[in-house]
Formats: sequence, C-alpha cells, structure tokens
Amino acid sequence: MSGASSPLRGRIALLCLLLILVGSPWAQRHVGDLYVDHYQDEATRWLVEGAFVPRWDFSPDAYIDYLGPSMLVVQDLSVVLLLVALARVLSRPWARGAAGWSRCLVAAVLVSEVVALLRWWMLSIFVEGLGLSTAGLRHELVHAPLAFGLVAGVLLALLTVGLPAAAGAAPAGDTKVRFRQPFGPPLSSSLRSTPRRRKGDAMTTTPQAHMPVGTTPGDVTRYLCTGAYIDEQFAERVVDEVLADEVSAVAPSPGVDLVAVARHCLAAQEGRRVRDLRLAGAFAVVAVLAPLWLLFSAVFLLITGWLGRTRVSLTTRGLQQSGSGALTRAGVAAGVMTVYAFYLANSLAASSLSGFPSWLLGAYLAGIPAVLASVGAVLFAYATVVRHDLDTDRMLRTTMTREKFPRRPPPPVPRREWIANRLAVVKAARDGNVTVYSGFSPFVGYAAVSLDWPFAVPLLPADDPVDTGTRAAEPEAFTVVELVDHVREKLRAVAARTGTDGTDGTADNDPETLGSLTVEDRVFVDGTTIGDDDRFITPAELTPAARLSAEEVEQIMLRPTGTVRHCLAVHVPLWGGDVVPSVFLHFSVAGRTLHVQGGNHVLGPVDAAYHVVDRLRDPLTPERERGLLADAVVRTGPAFLGAPGRAWRQAMFETRRTRRMVDELTAMEQDPVFDYGARDSVREMALSPKYHNYFQVVDAQRITSAVQRHTLAAIREFLDARGYDTTDFRAQQQTILNQGVIQQGGTSIIGNQAIGAGANATQNVTQKTGPAGTATATAGAEK
Repeated sequence: MSGASSPLRGRIALLCLLLILVGSPWAQRHVGDLYVDHYQDEATRWLVEGAFVPRWDFSPDAYIDYLGPSMLVVQDLSVVLLLVALARVLSRPWARGAAGWSRCLVAAVLVSEVVALLRWWMLSIFVEGLGLSTAGLRHELVHAPLAFGLVAGVLLALLTVGLPAAAGAAPAGDTKVRFRQPFGPPLSSSLRSTPRRRKGDAMTTTPQAHMPVGTTPGDVTRYLCTGAYIDEQFAERVVDEVLADEVSAVAPSPGVDLVAVARHCLAAQEGRRVRDLRLAGAFAVVAVLAPLWLLFSAVFLLITGWLGRTRVSLTTRGLQQSGSGALTRAGVAAGVMTVYAFYLANSLAASSLSGFPSWLLGAYLAGIPAVLASVGAVLFAYATVVRHDLDTDRMLRTTMTREKFPRRPPPPVPRREWIANRLAVVKAARDGNVTVYSGFSPFVGYAAVSLDWPFAVPLLPADDPVDTGTRAAEPEAFTVVELVDHVREKLRAVAARTGTDGTDGTADNDPETLGSLTVEDRVFVDGTTIGDDDRFITPAELTPAARLSAEEVEQIMLRPTGTVRHCLAVHVPLWGGDVVPSVFLHFSVAGRTLHVQGGNHVLGPVDAAYHVVDRLRDPLTPERERGLLADAVVRTGPAFLGAPGRAWRQAMFETRRTRRMVDELTAMEQDPVFDYGARDSVREMALSPKYHNYFQVVDAQRITSAVQRHTLAAIREFLDARGYDTTDFRAQQQTILNQGVIQQGGTSIIGNQAIGAGANATQNVTQKTGPAGTATATAGAEK
C-alpha cells in the first residue's frame, strides 16, 4: 500500500463503516423511534427519513412473511450499490479541494437518486404484492433519497479534507498525469487527454500530436504565454508558486522571457475571475430560490454535455472542427429538459409540501421561480462560457501569432505593490547569474542530467622523465579562472564563426547550429545554507541575490568547496527555444590534478497543446466558431458547478498570500536553515512528456556532442600551451567523444564494451608513453 493511497483507503473504510452502522438493525430501531416521536414535525421527519436509505438486515423475518427473502435481497443489494458508488465518488480527485464540496453534494444526491430508482425497479420486478404506485414513486425519489444525499454529500466533503488536491495530482505509481483543460479555449479532443510530464519523468520520443513546432527565436515564450490562457492549471501554478512565493528565489528558464509569461498568467487569471464571478452569481440565484434545483441544473448540463460531444473523427492526419450535429443534439436535449422542468415543477407544486421542504424543492408559486432560475442559470452559464472562449480565441488570433506577438506590449497587471516588486525579482532572475535551489539537484530549470562525463587529468610536465631520462621543464602554473576564461572565449569564438559563415570553423568544417550558443558563468547554491551569507542575503531584500559581481564569481571558482559552486553554462536554444540543450562545466584543481565535471542537459519542448496558437487564423472562420460553440456545451457543466469554489478561492487569494507571507517571515526569523531556494521552474512546469519531432532529438544530441568536442579541444589546447603532458587527457578525450561515457575507478573497457551482468569485453590497447601508457597489450573484463 502506497503512502498516498493509505489515507484515502482509510477514509473510504470509515465512510462504509459509518453507513453500515447507521443501517444496522440496532441503529434502525432507534431511527424508527425518532421518526415516530417527530412525526408531526414535517421538516425533522423529512430529514429522519434519509436514515432509512442505508437500511440492511440479515434475517428475512425483519419483513412481512410474503415479502421476506425477496425484499431482503433487494434492500441489501441496494445498500451495497450505494456504498460502492459513494466510495467511488470519495476516491475521485475532482471531489477534493474547495470546488470539490459542491461536487460532493451533487454527486451524493445523484447517487442516492439513481440507487433509489434501481431499488424501485428491482422491487417492481422481483417482489410481488408490494402494490407500487406513482405517488409512492414520487415519495421514494423526493423524500428519503434527497435527505440522505444531502447528508451523505456533507459527509463526503468532510472526509476529503486534507487529501491531495486534484490539480497536478496522480495516484502513487501512476506515471500518466492527464492534461486537464476544462475551462480554456477548445482544443481538439486528441489534445485534451495529453499526458503531462511530472518533474523527474523521462522524456520520450513518441510524437504526441500533429502540432506546429517552433522555428523562430522567442517562440517558446509565445507558447508559454498562450499556455496561460488555455491551461488554467499552468497559470495558477505560476501565480501561486512563483509570484505569490515572495521570499523564494526564482528558478532560471533559458530562452524564456519570464516577465512576459508572468504578466500573461496574471491577465489570464483576471479574465477567469470575471467569468467565475458571473457563473457563481447564477449558481447563487438557484441556491437561494430552490436549492435542490441545482441537482436538476447538474442533470441538465450532464445530459446536454453528453449529447453535445463531438463524434470521434476518423481522420488521423489532421484536426477536424466540431460539426453542427453536436450543436443540434445539444439544442434538442435542452428543449426536452426545459419542458420536463415545467412538468417536474408542476408535480412538486401539486404535492402537500410547505415551509422548509417547499422552499428546498421550489414547490411554491407553482414552481415557476424554480424553473426560471434553474433553466435560466444553465443558459446564462453557457452564454458566459461561450463569451469567455470567444474573447480568448480573438486575443490569441490577434496578439499571439508569430508575426504579431513581438510587436504587442505585455498585458497590464493588477496595480498591487507586491506584484510590482515580485515582477522586478523575476526580471532580475531572468538576467542574473545565480541559481538558489531547493532540494538535491542544483539544476532546476534545465531538466534532469542526461549524461555525466567527469574526468581527472594529472598535471605532469610534458616530457616524462621516466622515458626520456632528462628532467622536464617546469610547466607554467595556472588558476581555474584562467582555464575557465580560455574555454569561455574558445566557445564564444566558435559561436561567432558559426554565426558568420554557417560553420563551426573547425578543420573538418562540419556545419553546426552553434550561432545561438550562449556561454555564462552561473553560481549554484543550496537555499538552506545562505541565511548568514551576505553575498546572497541582505537586510534590504527579502529574496536572495540573483547576480554576483565578477570578482565574487572568481573567488567562488578559486574555492570550490561547500555548497556554493561555479559552473560554466553553455546553452544553445533550438527550434525557437522549444528545445534547449545545455552543458554545465565545473573545473577545480586539487594538488596536481585537474578535475572537470561535465553534464549534459536537454530541456525538451513545451506541451503540444500550447502550440495550438499556430493553427489559428484571423479572421475567425465559421468552422472555428461552430467548434467553439459545440465545445462550450461540454465545458459549461464543470465550469458552472465548480464556479463557487473557484470564485471563493480567488476572493481569498490575497488573504492566503498575506497569511503565507507572515508565516514565512516568522519562519525566516526562527529557523537558521530557512530554505530560500526555488522549487519549480516556469519552463519545466509546461514541459511536454514527448518530443514533437524526431529531429529535435537529433539536433539536441548533435549540439551537446559539438559542445563537448569544442570544450575538450579548448582544455587540451590550454594544457599544451602551458607545458603539461596531455597523453592521459587525450585517452580520456577519445573515450568521451567516441563512447559518450567514461568510467572512473576500477577496470574500464572502452572499445567493444558489453554492458550487463556477466558481459565480457576485450580491447586491444596501443602502448603509449607517459602517464596513460601503462603497458597492457590486451585487457579483458567482466561486469
């Protein structure tokens, strides 16, 4: 049993135990006494009737003789179905969080009603002589199931408190996280179930959708800004985990304008806030006039959404817009449900209900207020969702295209001091040279390491006295700073030559895409170790410093100890920045040995759904508009039912942020190892689990190999110029370039290497002079 599922299973067991206890023969005797004592109190009697729903027994004697066995089986089977359905609701991620409370209530009432219908059907089929009637059916569906459903819904909501929220959560062991896009502009159905990549998951090379790919520098920023509007979860994470976390550092995102993305996320959140306030207002009207008619609204939206779904397209080579058939089916369903609403209201008004039950069921004034509120709220919700989607679609078509995006200023943001201050921190992090990280890996924002290639070079004179019999000249001493400067300049020279003549300028004149190569010094430091380090923390600033001076960086290079380390970072944005291969180089000298730690990282493309903006054309086509209208039918239900929870969460955002800030400041004063590190990168939040094109993988591998080759050549040139023996270095260089990996320590077999238990490998080694020339003609190894 996983740690994530243990609390959930425990709460499901508690739910079943409570219902079984309430339905037990012992408890039912007390419920029956309570029912008799309050028979004259209509409201109390109506609520007590709900306690009879989970009734079960183990003896046919509890029923009339001629009904005994059959009645016992039907009743106990109904209880089993009820327990299974409620446990299923409790296990669903959508039942959690603030919005989950209303969903729990609606789901519990629906389950209770459906089980009551099934029970009624089984009684009519299997129990003879019961004498069922239409009036009895009305009582069966109106009184006890509704009362039980309301109480069960509250119980479900209470049991979800403390469980992981639905956003981004997946059961333990489940490596597929579904992309949820219920409230944005409509995408093709082939994109709505796109698996999202969690941090630490491996990238795969299977294409996930037919989507345009990035081609122009800056495309990745445009895609992320688009994601703010079509992926509510992404925008919410950027605001909550990057902007509202005011004391943390901001993780780098190579090739991305973080300020533009943050501003678009804030603008998208503001647009959704207006939409949700309108939907919550419609929800509140129904709740005030006839609360239980919210159940009818939910059924209305469920049926029209189901009938309004677009049929699965048979095309596999492109995306097809939703057809008019979906709109026609949804319109017919809406008309039928409206007629049924008047029939239901008339039936309820004809009953003898009064007082609280009459208000709850909307049975007063011939049921007209309840019908108008319920049906009107559904139509208003659909119009609101359509309006929001049309506005978003128009904004994407007119401002987010490749031609128009660079000329458009970023959207305005709410005028709050904390937002302006945090955007300044984001800008500083975008232009800085310090990464303050949280957790184990320092390379937040650059994806996980794909290949490590560490090696050590003995710093010996070029002429080996063992072989020559003469004393070698003393080599020229150097510092790590000089070596880093040399490598940096060589890589920049390669980029300059590539940018002018399209080649890398090497002897073999291979064309390589290194014109966009950037080299920077980057300092990595653990966020829990900088509380008393005035290089990173100053009394005037809450967040750690994002940039160190050149002198401070050089001092870190010369003293590579502790939790502060320097790396020479090499980035080559490809495919419009959608793919960014990076190489991090760390240099240090210990005694007479040069240590080089190289690591390759490849930041894959952002989610394919964010590329949908490159499919849009201006002006809006009739087919696209029809698709917007049809897809809005499906999304109106979740948007309407979840609006109160989302509106409440948005209204309480400033309160939560202020309270969080107070708690963080208190912890900062009291905890000497307060964590200032960045936990998430904006770029990695939107990372796709799959590459979109085969050549993205090829280009990334080619670039990292080219950077490796030029880096090793620069190191060798530096050591040769200063009179150091590079025989051993050349051997390791060939290992890295030819095999992509080098094994430090133990026996290392490079050529014809076999990997795995019991594997054998034989290698012929040419005898060399110098440190690398350990004379072994033939080596064999087993691993």
